[in-house]
Amino acid sequence: MPKRRIFISFDHDDTEKVNGFLGLRNVIDNLEFYNHKLDRRINSTDENYVKKVIREEYINPASVTVVLIGNRTANSSWVKWEIEESKRQGKGILGIHLKDTNGPVPAAIPQNHVGNWQPDKFVDWIEWAYNHKE
Repeated sequence: MPKRRIFISFDHDDTEKVNGFLGLRNVIDNLEFYNHKLDRRINSTDENYVKKVIREEYINPASVTVVLIGNRTANSSWVKWEIEESKRQGKGILGIHLKDTNGPVPAAIPQNHVGNWQPDKFVDWIEWAYNHKE
């Protein structure tokens, strides 16, 4: 399987749980994880600038956008925009419920593109999402 670059979308409230997901990068060789919320170089309040950087430097080179779903992710306007931009660019979309959360799935994620916290399946699901772009 070729190496997949993964754009990670999530709500800031879930940063601690997201770090658990990102720990997978140490045990899975064929995935690269990228997320602007963990990249401190984007330090701006200019929404257009931030969107431009996310669009060009994070989503554009990604193979798949993985939305990590916590308790309030569906309410995040940034997550909504990142999903919409990913779809506009023709990226695969995958939603994964974070461990010990029960928040609703963001409306823009197709229901059949969502899984629960099952790390042993993530690689296969990411490949599936790549091959089932909408």
